[in-house]
Amino acid sequence: MACRVCGSENQVTLRGELTASFPSLPAAKLAPLYVCQDLHTCLACGFTELQIPAAQLRELKKQETAKSGS
Repeated sequence: MACRVCGSENQVTLRGELTASFPSLPAAKLAPLYVCQDLHTCLACGFTELQIPAAQLRELKKQETAKSGS
């Protein structure tokens, strides 16, 4: 599949680890969410895509609700 940004076919799938957290001050007291997921990366332009797994996405939604309720 070609890159959505530059059209290159030069892409790889990498294993990625990241922490996701909301950038606002009220969210600072919420623990960051740790996510391990495949990163689909274009080696020509660096554009990268990932899909957060359902369990971690549910947790982010809970944090968003908690953050908004603060």
